[in-house]
Amino acid sequence: MKRLITFFILIISIAMFAEMKFAYINSDKVLAEYSEAKKAKEELGKWNKEQENKAMQMEQEIKKLEDEFKNMSVMISEEKKNEKMQEGQKKLMEYQQFKEMTWGQTGEFYKKNQTLMQPIIDKINEVIKSVSEKGKYDYVFDANTGTLLFAKPEYEITDEILKELNK
Repeated sequence: MKRLITFFILIISIAMFAEMKFAYINSDKVLAEYSEAKKAKEELGKWNKEQENKAMQMEQEIKKLEDEFKNMSVMISEEKKNEKMQEGQKKLMEYQQFKEMTWGQTGEFYKKNQTLMQPIIDKINEVIKSVSEKGKYDYVFDANTGTLLFAKPEYEITDEILKELNK
């Protein structure tokens, strides 16, 4: 009898899932091959190269000051040495601030990437939703992250969960 009940439960479960349509996308491939994303990455790369050039110029200025200081340290007064050291420290601080403001966690690179990529990500999400609805998919996942990208609204049980929790 137990085997018969287990068999029927298995058959019902298979039938339920057989009616559902699942799909997945490869988000890395989408971002790599979508022309707008390519343009944004190129623009960001160009901007980043300019910033790297600025950083290299700053590094060269610091190196030049260090070399001058080493070569002149015997011939100049203590006052001039201190002046050169302060100038070098100031340049070093400017360089470090530039790097932090450009590539730090909330730096210009991050902001520029957000500005360029957000409209592209929004458009991709709109297309995912549209294709999913047209194809009558119940769920669409990202193969790279396992993230759920689309689900039919009737499968959401958030309100039921909240109702139970708030009893």
